[in-house]
Amino acid sequence: MGEWLIPRLPMDSFTFDRWRACDIWTVFGIECRTKDIVDHRDVLRKYAIGYCPSEMLLVRPKTDETAVLFLINDVFGWTHLRNSEFQEVFRA
Repeated sequence: MGEWLIPRLPMDSFTFDRWRACDIWTVFGIECRTKDIVDHRDVLRKYAIGYCPSEMLLVRPKTDETAVLFLINDVFGWTHLRNSEFQEVFRA
Protein backbone atom coordinates (compact mmCIF):
# COMPACT_ATOMS: atom_id res chain seq x y z
CA MET A 1 0.00 0.00 0.00
CA GLY A 2 2.82 2.42 0.70
CA GLU A 3 4.15 4.70 3.39
CA TRP A 4 1.85 7.37 4.79
CA LEU A 5 2.65 10.81 6.18
CA ILE A 6 0.28 10.27 9.12
CA PRO A 7 -0.10 7.26 11.43
CA ARG A 8 -2.92 4.77 11.43
CA LEU A 9 -5.15 5.29 14.47
CA PRO A 10 -7.47 2.87 16.27
CA MET A 11 -11.07 2.91 15.08
CA ASP A 12 -12.32 4.25 18.41
CA SER A 13 -10.49 7.54 17.69
CA PHE A 14 -13.27 8.28 15.18
CA THR A 15 -16.30 9.01 17.34
CA PHE A 16 -19.65 10.55 16.47
CA ASP A 17 -18.86 13.63 18.57
CA ARG A 18 -15.62 14.19 16.70
CA TRP A 19 -17.33 13.73 13.35
CA ARG A 20 -19.84 16.43 14.29
CA ALA A 21 -17.22 18.72 15.88
CA CYS A 22 -16.61 20.92 12.86
CA ASP A 23 -17.14 21.25 9.15
CA ILE A 24 -13.69 20.26 7.91
CA TRP A 25 -14.24 21.50 4.37
CA THR A 26 -15.34 24.98 5.46
CA VAL A 27 -12.47 25.29 7.95
CA PHE A 28 -9.95 24.52 5.20
CA GLY A 29 -11.62 26.70 2.57
CA ILE A 30 -12.49 23.78 0.33
CA GLU A 31 -15.53 24.79 -1.69
CA CYS A 32 -15.60 22.03 -4.28
CA ARG A 33 -14.41 18.77 -2.80
CA THR A 34 -13.72 17.09 -6.13
CA LYS A 35 -11.34 19.76 -7.40
CA ASP A 36 -9.96 21.44 -4.26
CA ILE A 37 -8.74 18.60 -2.03
CA VAL A 38 -5.43 18.04 -3.79
CA ASP A 39 -4.90 21.81 -4.13
CA HIS A 40 -5.23 22.09 -0.32
CA ARG A 41 -2.95 19.13 0.48
CA ASP A 42 -0.51 21.29 2.48
CA VAL A 43 -3.17 22.49 4.93
CA LEU A 44 -4.71 19.01 5.16
CA ARG A 45 -1.29 17.57 5.97
CA LYS A 46 -0.63 20.30 8.53
CA TYR A 47 -3.71 19.51 10.64
CA ALA A 48 -4.14 15.77 10.05
CA ILE A 49 -3.10 13.59 12.98
CA GLY A 50 -4.04 10.13 11.72
CA TYR A 51 -6.24 7.88 9.63
CA CYS A 52 -8.24 4.66 9.71
CA PRO A 53 -9.74 2.65 6.84
CA SER A 54 -13.40 3.72 6.84
CA GLU A 55 -14.86 0.24 6.56
CA MET A 56 -13.39 -0.53 10.02
CA LEU A 57 -15.19 2.34 11.77
CA LEU A 58 -17.98 1.87 14.28
CA VAL A 59 -19.39 5.31 13.35
CA ARG A 60 -20.27 6.04 9.71
CA PRO A 61 -18.35 3.18 8.08
CA LYS A 62 -17.93 3.47 4.32
CA THR A 63 -16.28 1.32 1.69
CA ASP A 64 -13.50 2.60 -0.57
CA GLU A 65 -12.84 5.56 1.73
CA THR A 66 -10.40 6.50 4.48
CA ALA A 67 -11.28 8.43 7.63
CA VAL A 68 -8.84 11.21 8.53
CA LEU A 69 -8.72 12.83 11.98
CA PHE A 70 -7.70 16.48 12.26
CA LEU A 71 -6.84 18.70 15.22
CA ILE A 72 -7.81 22.32 14.58
CA ASN A 73 -7.66 24.95 17.33
CA ASP A 74 -7.69 22.22 20.01
CA VAL A 75 -10.81 20.62 18.48
CA PHE A 76 -10.77 17.13 16.98
CA GLY A 77 -12.76 16.58 13.80
CA TRP A 78 -12.76 13.94 11.13
CA THR A 79 -14.14 13.23 7.72
CA HIS A 80 -13.93 10.67 4.96
CA LEU A 81 -11.69 10.97 1.93
CA ARG A 82 -12.04 8.73 -1.08
CA ASN A 83 -9.12 6.30 -1.12
CA SER A 84 -7.75 7.97 -4.25
CA GLU A 85 -7.88 11.40 -2.54
CA PHE A 86 -6.21 10.02 0.58
CA GLN A 87 -3.40 8.53 -1.50
CA GLU A 88 -2.86 11.79 -3.41
CA VAL A 89 -2.65 13.86 -0.23
CA PHE A 90 -0.99 11.56 2.33
CA ARG A 91 1.34 9.20 0.43
CA ALA A 92 4.92 9.76 1.55
